Amino acid sequence: MYYLSILFLILIILIAYVYWHGIRIAIYIRRMDKNKDKVRIFRPPKPNYVILSRFKENLLEIALDCLEKEMEKNEVLSVFIEQIPVFLKADSWSFLLTPENDEWRFLSWNKNLDFLPLDQIAKSVKDKGKHIKIILETKRSLFYKDIKKNDFWDNSNAVTISWMGIPIYVDGQIVGVLNIDWFKKRKVSKSEIELLETFSKEISRILTKIFRLNDLLLNSNLDPLTETYNRRALEKYLQNHNVPSHLVGVVFLDIDNFKEINDNFGHIIGDQTLKIIVKRIRNVIDSKDIIFRYGGDEFVLILNNIKIKEDIEKILKRIKSFVSGPITFGEVSLIVSFSAGYAVVPEEAANIQKAIEIADKKMLQEK
Repeated sequence: MYYLSILFLILIILIAYVYWHGIRIAIYIRRMDKNKDKVRIFRPPKPNYVILSRFKENLLEIALDCLEKEMEKNEVLSVFIEQIPVFLKADSWSFLLTPENDEWRFLSWNKNLDFLPLDQIAKSVKDKGKHIKIILETKRSLFYKDIKKNDFWDNSNAVTISWMGIPIYVDGQIVGVLNIDWFKKRKVSKSEIELLETFSKEISRILTKIFRLNDLLLNSNLDPLTETYNRRALEKYLQNHNVPSHLVGVVFLDIDNFKEINDNFGHIIGDQTLKIIVKRIRNVIDSKDIIFRYGGDEFVLILNNIKIKEDIEKILKRIKSFVSGPITFGEVSLIVSFSAGYAVVPEEAANIQKAIEIADKKMLQEK
């Protein structure tokens, strides 16, 4: 009886300590919380509230880290989105862009899915993917404990058993769906689903405000891979700026033997190589200059800050010096070069459209 009393007393003290610790946390949270629905100070905060607070802290830490490292927008998006699969201990994940009037494609994924024909899967999902369309229509997450029992699933991904899709918003619109895969059957509790819905909103809020991903994901004038303007944007630019009022240099640039990089090392390395090349070009040109991805490995540069024709030659010389540096991916090291031609408006061409044609011919001669 004596020992039972001691144990009972210890238990009471332990409960009181835990309860008081929870009350103190609630008091501090209440002081910081600006929302109307504040935590009540007479009871410890709910577990989901504590988890969400910690998740927000992680997102802010990630945001600061991304800013310090000057990461590109696609990389930032992947880093943020990956926090949800980590929380769920997923075996693999992928993020599918779902623009309303354009092709769907996978923007990022983990290495477990490298062996899959993701381009083909994206097209197939847009045509037959009932699960993704349900998410887009209901604007809510969707979970299947066993996808093999559904006829919509692409059989090329034979390893996934349980699957969850979570809509990702930017500026109030769904820009894509986060696919979470488990290679064995997985249960997702109601509490986890509630947390995931909130996680998705928090990620979307931070991405919208800090990284302005709406420009990248929804703007039809931007090339999502290189984050440069695309050919459609060039056509619009020519409608308004074809005859400039000042001296303009137009450069037509083509990456040498780029097809061999894709053939020998794969499109993933090819895509990353293009991104690095564009980043190096940006480090050389002026902030007023514009880069357009003309198509594939071809780019058009509009140089707005030149005084004389020789300025273009100096800029091209610097670009070649920057671009020719080794590009390394693990054990793969690439040396890249390019061919370029240029023309000056109005000295060599009456307008930018004509200058592009002249620069293109000069590029072919150099090549």
